[in-house]
Amino acid sequence: MSRQPCPGHITYAHRLPVRAHDFGRWHRPHSLQNAAMTQTSATTDPATAFAIALRALERIRGLGQVPDPPTFTVWFTYFQGHNPALNRDIEEVDPGALSRTRLTAIHDRHFATERHFGQLLSVGEALGAETRKVENVIRVASGSAAGYGIDLQSAADALDTGGADLSVSELIKSLVRSTDAIQQTNALLQAQLQQSEHQFRLLQENMETLRLESMTDPLTRLANRKYFDFSLGQATARAADDEAPESFSLAMVDIDRFKQFNDQFGHATGDDVLRLVAFALKNNVRTSDLVARYGGDEFAVLLPNAPLEDAMAVGDQIRKAVAERPLLRRATKEMLGHVTLSIGVAAWRPGETAESLLERADRLLYEAKANGRNCLVGAPVSAG
Repeated sequence: MSRQPCPGHITYAHRLPVRAHDFGRWHRPHSLQNAAMTQTSATTDPATAFAIALRALERIRGLGQVPDPPTFTVWFTYFQGHNPALNRDIEEVDPGALSRTRLTAIHDRHFATERHFGQLLSVGEALGAETRKVENVIRVASGSAAGYGIDLQSAADALDTGGADLSVSELIKSLVRSTDAIQQTNALLQAQLQQSEHQFRLLQENMETLRLESMTDPLTRLANRKYFDFSLGQATARAADDEAPESFSLAMVDIDRFKQFNDQFGHATGDDVLRLVAFALKNNVRTSDLVARYGGDEFAVLLPNAPLEDAMAVGDQIRKAVAERPLLRRATKEMLGHVTLSIGVAAWRPGETAESLLERADRLLYEAKANGRNCLVGAPVSAG
């Protein structure tokens, strides 16, 4: 992609008029509740559901694909129209390039929560089984200890009565047998407890892996949209509850002409560009900042304790890092030019919701695109 300079590269937008075309690609609903609902919304009317299913099957047949569960889910959701992000991901890919692998990646991106739920359910069942094993070990140990106590008490009673029924030698032999039995039982129980402890550690590691996967975009290894939405909601809630909240900002980042680049060089190279931008983002933010892939070729950066000026400085550092790095196809060493970014930065306003902040940052991103791309636009807190 060629670089198209934006005058000054950094622009402060004092008042951005809302135009009808603002509500196209660059203005989307950002309700955290709606974002969670879009992937689980159901079409309750049977006739409508059957019609959508038929359209999905026709598309699958037309593409020569197999209507397996992931493929059917993606196309049913696409025609259902309840997940704009999924529709956008599909529409950015040429129909001829919508392979099963590509559709599976789209499925995992938008329905990973369901997959992870199944995995977590399996881990939960395994934890329950191990817990029952430990409970059984404790029950057996308790019974063994009680039985040994009875044997000791019987021996003591016999000694107190002068050993009429048993000789001292026989009492000692009886106690030795009881002691050997409980030692063997304890050794077995200890081995079972050690095995359960090992299983608990493995299950704990599996749960941690699942937790991280549920928050991570599989392609870029950045935080995913769900985790970002959750974190932004937490940030605005904390700020709203604080009597003297710290300033924080949000940057929305979009790769310029990414679809054109994909069409020219292929989706594998496009994925490499997404990884390159993700790498630049991670290496040009502070450790306290959260970087996420928001969807398609759009990224989001949450900058805590950062007023607008600081956030814009970070954003422009990211923009320069990407624009100044030439792209090289590794297999052929072919030079592919440069990729550029457009960035919109908004500082949180007291009382502002997460949805409102996202909409403002997204509108500023549109302003950066309209200004010629490869630039950054920010709005002061006082701007309308």
